[in-house]
Amino acid sequence: MTPAASPPGQPTPPPGPTNTMALAAFALSVLGTFVPPAALGGVVCGHLARRQIRQKQESGDSWALAGLILGYLLILLSLAGLLLFGGFIVTMFGVMAFL
Repeated sequence: MTPAASPPGQPTPPPGPTNTMALAAFALSVLGTFVPPAALGGVVCGHLARRQIRQKQESGDSWALAGLILGYLLILLSLAGLLLFGGFIVTMFGVMAFL
């Protein structure tokens, strides 16, 4: 998010403190690589953090966005893995039924 433009000759105001929820979103999404349900927490925290950042003019939007992207990607990969594993199981039992 870009800060509001300040008049010429005046410095731009410093950004607010980094949003803690944004850091939590990124941390949970990274943890989701080892514990897949944690990615869901990263997505939820990322959406909450982006809303807080807009309302309170805090910094950390890039952390929240990175947490969202990583979280959604990990959820998608987890679902694809479950579907692939389920397909292997169905195929294995389907082949065994004919033996």
